Amino acid sequence: MTSRRQLWSAVRLAARQFSDRAAVAAGNGPSTSYGLIASHGAGLLRSTFLASASARAGLPRQRHISRALRRETEAFLRQCRGFKTAALGSGVGVTQSGQSLFTALLPPALLWLLMVFPSSYRSFAFRLLGLDVSARSALGDTLAADDAPDGAAGAGGGAAAGAAAWLIRRLHLQPLIDELLLAARATYLCFLFLPALLTAPLMSLLGGLGRERWLRLVQWTLEHAGPAFIKWGQWASTRPDLFPEDLCEHLEQLQTSAPAHSPAASVAAVERAFAAPLSELFDDFDARPVASGSIAQIHRATLSERGAALVGGGAEPGACVAVKVRHPGVSELMHRDFILMQRAAAAASRLPALRELRLEESIRQFGGPLKEQLDLGVEASHLQRFNANFRSWSNVRFPVPLYPLVGPDVLVESFEDGDLIMGYVRSPHRHNAMLAQTGVDVFLTMMLRDNFIHADLHPGNIIVRPADPPSPLVAAAAQWPWLPDRIRSWLTDRSPQIVLLDTGMIVELSGRDQAALMGFFRALTRMDGRGLAAEIVNMSVDGKCKDPAAFAAELDSLFRNMDREYLRRESQSVIRDLIERMRQHQVTLRSSVSTVVVTSLVLEGWSSQLDPDVRILDTMRDMLASDWGERIGLAVDRVVGSGQLLEG
Repeated sequence: MTSRRQLWSAVRLAARQFSDRAAVAAGNGPSTSYGLIASHGAGLLRSTFLASASARAGLPRQRHISRALRRETEAFLRQCRGFKTAALGSGVGVTQSGQSLFTALLPPALLWLLMVFPSSYRSFAFRLLGLDVSARSALGDTLAADDAPDGAAGAGGGAAAGAAAWLIRRLHLQPLIDELLLAARATYLCFLFLPALLTAPLMSLLGGLGRERWLRLVQWTLEHAGPAFIKWGQWASTRPDLFPEDLCEHLEQLQTSAPAHSPAASVAAVERAFAAPLSELFDDFDARPVASGSIAQIHRATLSERGAALVGGGAEPGACVAVKVRHPGVSELMHRDFILMQRAAAAASRLPALRELRLEESIRQFGGPLKEQLDLGVEASHLQRFNANFRSWSNVRFPVPLYPLVGPDVLVESFEDGDLIMGYVRSPHRHNAMLAQTGVDVFLTMMLRDNFIHADLHPGNIIVRPADPPSPLVAAAAQWPWLPDRIRSWLTDRSPQIVLLDTGMIVELSGRDQAALMGFFRALTRMDGRGLAAEIVNMSVDGKCKDPAAFAAELDSLFRNMDREYLRRESQSVIRDLIERMRQHQVTLRSSVSTVVVTSLVLEGWSSQLDPDVRILDTMRDMLASDWGERIGLAVDRVVGSGQLLEG
């Protein structure tokens, strides 16, 4: 009888874990009507799983199963009745409520049916009853703690969780569960994007108001689609040359207003990461996030005396800090989305019309750098290195990580206040030209001198703040009455600082890639089409091209008919044209090189909006005009301040 009690405890916990995963499979939280329905639906799914699994395992019928099943069913139906039938009928295609209801009902229903009916798994449940004594003992008496009231399980919860996972493995349910959750995610995404896709052709007929509503729907859809899609929206918002201006304006909000998780989840994550109550680490913790991104959200907090003691000299008691907390379940969600993207790309690649797009390679290159952002401890190490690289720059700052308050799920760092750089893009400012040139200088320094490149330089990750006040000596000197106004202005009117955030995604080039990339930019600035073709092939995945001679001739013809001023003014269009010709000739750049090229395009996008006279190719031409091996010149000194451009 004891073994059945242990087995029953494991079945209960397995059901609870399964339903919890099902509740977040679609990627939403419980703050919306959809979340309430999904929560009750998960409870209903848990009770159904409980009844089915216990029956398959040969356990006696538990009376409270029927009560739980009835209670969850009533709660689920009661929540569903909160939506009017008319709203469902008229709003599935165009309203968020109808869309939420549809996407909430279908995945739980699908999971429920598939979980109840597959009889092929019944034999595994009965085989479980034939466990030997040592296997039963491995479950341990701690499993019985799960039968205790909530909160009474204590340390046994960890062992129970392990036993539940073991039970799922023993029943060979994990592949089925993974596929069911993947199916739920795919179903959710299909219905999520369906309204925007179906109504897109009608936008030209609905006028300005209809288009505005559709753009809000697109923004809302990407917000609820998950981190991978939010990242795409952030990138698209920086490309007015590719997308309509009004769409870019809506997608800009994804840079700082991605969906946030609950304050309770943040508190639990902090206490779990540092094994201490929140009140011991911080005197004040703002439950409302300052900003929320696709991977994590940031809370403002005030460091306590104990917290300051932990970080040593990194901060004083009462210092304002930023607490970056990773969204719950974001790793699973990201992994699931990439599986779906890979499967969709593989299916699309079977079509002759889409085969040349090489979607599978594109997804692989997109996913690699993005996965680095999931570990906040990695971001902290990146911050340390960036701070060391730019320690002599007075107008460039990075947040400072406060060790040991650093972990994969939570990162505590200095709080950096300021205004998003897009505010300067929208309105003219006397420092715009200086900000644009600083952005270009920083990127080229990362690429040429340090070989450690911030690969996510969209405007949402860049803030601007006033410069540090001059030292007392400089301030006193500026008050001298005989000092010329020009010198006084130079002493006191310091340029603002730019602060670069979100350093989770970086690129380090191999020596071969670095040399090839420099050759690429040198050939581009010299408008050498054949040399450019050779460098592009050197940077490709396999070093091959479908027809190298035709590719070189095409690029030679392209630049032969182009004047230098057009290249300077329309560098983004020229590089896009190059990428299109690479696609036509089936030349795929290596992932690290491709990331640097795309980052340079993003940088060029917002820096040229700040000041049309600041162009990255102008600075590159000045830097690379002399022989590469010399690395010396006035242009180099202007960009990197001092020191060599490239080691070795």
